[in-house]
Amino acid sequence: MSHFLTKIEIAYETAHKIGLHDSYSWHRWAWEAFPDRPTADRDFLTRLDETDTGFRLLIQSAVPATRPAQCPDDAYQTKEIPPHFFQYPAYRFSLLVNPTVKRVVRDAAGNRKKNGQRVAISKREELLAWIERKAQQHGFSLDAESLRTIPRPRQFFRKKSQSDTAYHHGTHTATEFVGILKVRDPALFQESVTHGIGSAKAFGFGMLCLSPLP
Repeated sequence: MSHFLTKIEIAYETAHKIGLHDSYSWHRWAWEAFPDRPTADRDFLTRLDETDTGFRLLIQSAVPATRPAQCPDDAYQTKEIPPHFFQYPAYRFSLLVNPTVKRVVRDAAGNRKKNGQRVAISKREELLAWIERKAQQHGFSLDAESLRTIPRPRQFFRKKSQSDTAYHHGTHTATEFVGILKVRDPALFQESVTHGIGSAKAFGFGMLCLSPLP
């Protein structure tokens, strides 16, 4: 499967001018890099970071991206990632995620409801347990000595409901994990690279940023 990486660097003033004011507006703008696909499933991941002068948006996609509307020419770069990039045994990594756990919810009679409640986690021991579970599920192991957790500011957004014109507000809790990972199951690892890790991927979470180690 092909992978393409697109980098867009936008100054604060430009982002404000084109209405990029929360994670949902960035989510909608990223879709403009893939026009004429109104019914397509989302097959790309994004990550947004602040820089000294503005924002850096990374887009990893299965098809080439195009320059979004109102994006300056000199702010946009895209390239294909060679297949051998994903065949190394170990990588330095950075992973921005929205870590959550599902809590049991019971009705008034004490019976367990079918659907639980997603709750954000922020305690270090819970975060470490979370990333260890994800590593096992996605075919890699973590180097404990190199692993660090970096709390990020909460991300607030608002979006219109599909059923009415009212705005609904939401919040995501963000944590960045950095360190060294070792690939244990290449097929599962490739799946995590392609589809991301954790929840809220449409809002810029879950993309593995990798630097190969020989």
